[in-house]
Amino acid sequence: MNDDDIKQSEEAYKWIKAHEKTIIDIFISSTQLISDSQPVALFMAGPPGVGKTEVSKQLINRFSQKPVRIDADEIRIKCPGYIGINAHIYQKAATKGVHILYDYALKKNINVILDGTFAYANALENIKRSLDHRRKVEIFYVYQDPLQAWDYTKKREEIEKRRVDKDIFINSYFKSRENVNLAKEKYGADVELNLVVKDFEKNLEKLELNIQKIESYLKKVYNSEELEEILL
Repeated sequence: MNDDDIKQSEEAYKWIKAHEKTIIDIFISSTQLISDSQPVALFMAGPPGVGKTEVSKQLINRFSQKPVRIDADEIRIKCPGYIGINAHIYQKAATKGVHILYDYALKKNINVILDGTFAYANALENIKRSLDHRRKVEIFYVYQDPLQAWDYTKKREEIEKRRVDKDIFINSYFKSRENVNLAKEKYGADVELNLVVKDFEKNLEKLELNIQKIESYLKKVYNSEELEEILL
């Protein structure tokens, strides 16, 4: 980012901090979400374009007490100056908004679906915090062949003007899976790992519940050199 981008990023971050109550009101208070005696934390995982948001919205119906679904993209659009193509400038602000909502949900025992790539640095820390609050923790890793996912990501950019650079896509393809496997390895039975395999072209969806490792269920696992070459 250039100097102007950095300045805009900091202004957006300050705006989110100054409007913490507004963010909570928009995403939690106004929807009249209430606490659960046995709250659940459900984490989405997977690179952009695989269909995580669609799956996360479907999963809302699993809860007896409606969860707050936290999506950085939906927080980002609340920031003044956001126009889609400058999404990267608002990442720090959106991340802060996610933390605000997640902290509030933990404090108030509200069920939560954290809709993101799970490729971020503090992914495992968020798992630990929910476990420390004696929550049931589930991860839903959504997989789509990266060629299809990248194609969808580019088409979505044309409509929503929300840009995802190829290097960010490739990084999240590997890092999200790495973090998911690490979480399962570290926390074992305390974390339920589920896999959703999607195929947009064939309109298919397959669900594998309570698994140990993602790669065991994938037909093809790409390396970074392959993705650099095939993703146009």
